[in-house]
Amino acid sequence: MAATSYDVVAYPATIFPATHPGRLAAIARFHGLDAPAIETARVLEIGGGDGVNIIAMAAAYPRAQFHNFDLSSAAIARGDALIRAAGLTNVVNRVGDIMVAADTLEGPFDYVIAHGVYAWVPPPVRAAVMRIVGRVLAPDGIAFISYNALPGGHLRQVIRDLMFHHLQGIDDAAARLKRAYEVLEDFARPRPDERTVVAAMRDVARPMLRQHPETLFHDELSGEWHPQLFSDVVAAANAEGLAFLNDASPVLVYDGMPGSDDDDAAVVRLAQTTDFGSLAFFHQTLLVREGRRPARRLDPAQLSSLFASSQAVRIGPDRFKIKDDEFTIADTVFADRLAALAARWPQRLPVGDVADTADRQEALFRLFAAEVVGLHATPLPGVATAGPRPQASPVVRAQIAAGHRNLFSLDHNVVTMPVDGPLAFLALLDGSRDRDRLATDWAASGHGHEIDVDSALQQMAAAGFLVA
Repeated sequence: MAATSYDVVAYPATIFPATHPGRLAAIARFHGLDAPAIETARVLEIGGGDGVNIIAMAAAYPRAQFHNFDLSSAAIARGDALIRAAGLTNVVNRVGDIMVAADTLEGPFDYVIAHGVYAWVPPPVRAAVMRIVGRVLAPDGIAFISYNALPGGHLRQVIRDLMFHHLQGIDDAAARLKRAYEVLEDFARPRPDERTVVAAMRDVARPMLRQHPETLFHDELSGEWHPQLFSDVVAAANAEGLAFLNDASPVLVYDGMPGSDDDDAAVVRLAQTTDFGSLAFFHQTLLVREGRRPARRLDPAQLSSLFASSQAVRIGPDRFKIKDDEFTIADTVFADRLAALAARWPQRLPVGDVADTADRQEALFRLFAAEVVGLHATPLPGVATAGPRPQASPVVRAQIAAGHRNLFSLDHNVVTMPVDGPLAFLALLDGSRDRDRLATDWAASGHGHEIDVDSALQQMAAAGFLVA
């Protein structure tokens, strides 16, 4: 098989929390739909590169089955090395062609993920992606398809044209990247007394400067770059027997829940109208089988079976802060419960422990839409308290053995470890040591003076690293 651009320049290996089946299942629940149990689900990722996104999931759900295929043999080889090092037996990672899979891949799969593929391939391949979803998605399954969106993509196209203008005659990948950053840096610099529209275009360019070089190479400098209208994506899905559910991004959750009883076509038209007003740049569209009839109004009772998490910081009796935003909660009981929830991060509490009335459940949903609260279909995978022979996630231990500092937690987040002590401690948690042996080996590691074993275990459990 011929080498691809991903064989020449490796795409950064990372995970994508928005693709996690536990989040997708929670969104289905908002709509009154059941979703397959994550613990025993069959999950497919289309064009998932090295497969680390599903490999991280596989460590958290050992009874589920995960499949990834990608055209890059180099990427698949990197993923296979991690699978072997972690000793995982519930992941299939293969070299495969989307065009072939569209007519041959057998399902069903409960969750299908196509992240970073749909808008970066030629039109026939894009159509094949949707054919795969239509072919293999289980009757009650959920599909995730992300893509650069229009109309915001038109603005990014201007910056892309600017970069390609300056890259003429430069073929070497490293030289192209270097020149692209120079062009972006120069263009993003504000000028005095410039027109408002030009200043706005410089705001479009600045986030590109912060991208990882390999991401910029494959996303912005790709030979195939085709932003899509949301309504066109849904039309392509309809042709394969699929229907729009919602967007996976909490801030866009009202696209699929406008609060009306309109039919799906009206819901899609309204969401497309919103896109034009907001100059939408990106979508993470969720699809289900036609005929499932998702509710478009929130029934607060539908939240009662879910689990909540939050990183909000209480800064006053009724005041909270998350990132740079502050907000007020007048309901003192609800405020106390939100503070208690945040104190348990990343652990998850049943929604009923936080919001026990319809009004509080609606408030919790608004906090979800504001990205203050996460809602999940399951508790945090792993254990909240270490067992007699503590064991860290096998993927985390394999990452540490390979010299990585960005670790994949069981709740599908990246946790960066800038110092060596926690890495050394996690490496000891292979399930072979009881507490006494662990204390002895921790003392001998050269880091034992930093923290005692019990406190370290509590921290690792709280971070979502322990499976036993």
